[in-house]
Parts: sequence; C-alpha cells; structure tokens
Amino acid sequence: MEALVPHPPGRAQAWGDCDPDVRAYVVDTLDATGLRPVGVYVHGSLAMGCFYRAKSDVDVLVVVPETLTPAEREHVAQTLAHRAAHRPIVGDLELSVLTEDQAANHQHPRPFEVHYSAAWTARILAGDVDYTATHQDPDLAAHLTVTRHRGATVSGPPPADVFASVPYGDYLAAITADLDDILAGDEILASPYYGVLNACRVLATRALGPGTVLSKEEAVPWARANLPPQHHPLIDQALTCYRSTRPVTPTERPTDGHPWNHPALLNFRDTIRAALDDHSPKSQSDLTGGAQRK
Repeated sequence: MEALVPHPPGRAQAWGDCDPDVRAYVVDTLDATGLRPVGVYVHGSLAMGCFYRAKSDVDVLVVVPETLTPAEREHVAQTLAHRAAHRPIVGDLELSVLTEDQAANHQHPRPFEVHYSAAWTARILAGDVDYTATHQDPDLAAHLTVTRHRGATVSGPPPADVFASVPYGDYLAAITADLDDILAGDEILASPYYGVLNACRVLATRALGPGTVLSKEEAVPWARANLPPQHHPLIDQALTCYRSTRPVTPTERPTDGHPWNHPALLNFRDTIRAALDDHSPKSQSDLTGGAQRK
C-alpha cells in the first residue's frame, strides 16, 4: 500500500508527525483487538524520532485494567497476527499488553498478558501458544525504561504515572542480553546494521551511566568518538542502511539487501565482546533508579 505522505519521503518520523497510514494502522489494529485500555504508549524509534518506514518496527505497550482470560489473550494475538498481512510497512508491530498492576509494580523479568511480534506470527497462527500460562519477558525492562523516559502517549495518563521505575541494573541487563544474542557465534552476519548500531547503543549506555536512554541513531557519535577508527566505516555503513529509503523485501530487510564485509563484521564483534568483558557493569546495589512506584 502506498502512503499518502504530506512530508518528504524517507524522512525520520515520530509518532506526532508519522505518515497517516502508519498511524491509522496502529489505531485501527488496536481497536480491532477489542481491548479497552487505560493507556497506550509508543516507544522505540517512533517515539524517539528515528522511525524510517523502509526498515523500522512500531513498538507499542498497552495497559489494561485487569488480567485477561485465556480466550481474550488468544483473540488479541490472533487479531494482531492476521492483520499483519495487511500492514503498510515491511516492519511489524512489536506489542505487549500488561495489566495496571503489572505496569505499576517492578519485577524482572516482568509478567505480561499478551506479546506479539513478527517472530511470533507463525506460532500464533498455528495455535502453538499457551494462553493459560503466566509469561514473563526480560525485554520489558528495556521497553518500560524507554517508555518512561521518552515514550509517546497515544491515549491515557503520562507514562511515569503508569509504569514503575526500572532499576538501572535491570535495564542494563535487558539491553546487554539482547546484545549478547547478536554477538553469539556469527549472528551479526545475519543482521549487520541492527547488530552494529545496537552494539554502539549498549556501549554508549554503559559508558554514560544511569539515566541514559538512547536510540540506535543517537549512539553513533559516541561510537565514532570512542571505538577504534578501523570500525568507523562499518558504523557509517550501518547508519546509512538504517536510514536508507530504498524499498526492501522482508528477506532483504536484515541486510538492506546487499553484501557486507564479513571479516570487518566479525572483527567488530570481537572488539565489542572485549569491551563488554573489560567493563562489566556494577552490581545493582551500586546503581541508581531502583525506587518502585507506589
């Protein structure tokens, strides 16, 4: 579907000025779930003004008054999975539903009611999800931190009135665990620009300390100032691909549809591994931000 874009194509977008078809897809999809949320919040790139429609996902948190029944959870997940086939962008929704209590009381990993992302579509459509179980997601420590600091409110109270503060140690653990997955084996070769930019963001966050909540794009200046010059061309390439307006297929999306220098990527991976080993985080008791919202 072509967007009716009243702005220059390829621009970086935020929720407040995003393309009408992106906004309509988010709002209409949430309406179709039948949820009656007390709050809906966009986080990630669309909240931080670095959403590029050729590449980016739309990250959403939905807060509902109370626990959903298994049937309600399944309906929400199935609705999201079925509607994904008609989304206007290559990226998909990444959406979690939490109750007010789950949002207001910190726990790591955090329990939730429903989770949807492109990685879950096939399992949801195949009926391979247990909606009776209590699930927990360590990534929510990162999502809630970004939402509290920089999230966009679609509806409901301000994020800080809804979500408990996340201890910096748990936030750091969540983003570092995601990076550990990227640095495992040769995984960075499969998703190079995401892997490179995410590594820059994690190292910058660790170096700058509590209160630092960066987008992948915002971490690049720190990375160019602090990582060895031999990696700068790769970092620049990753940022260029992230911002590229060239249409890509879902298959091409992780690489921007072109070859990468594998030795350079693996050398970068090894540098990041060494940096993580040399600068292990402080214990959680030494870190700020741990007060739970009552």
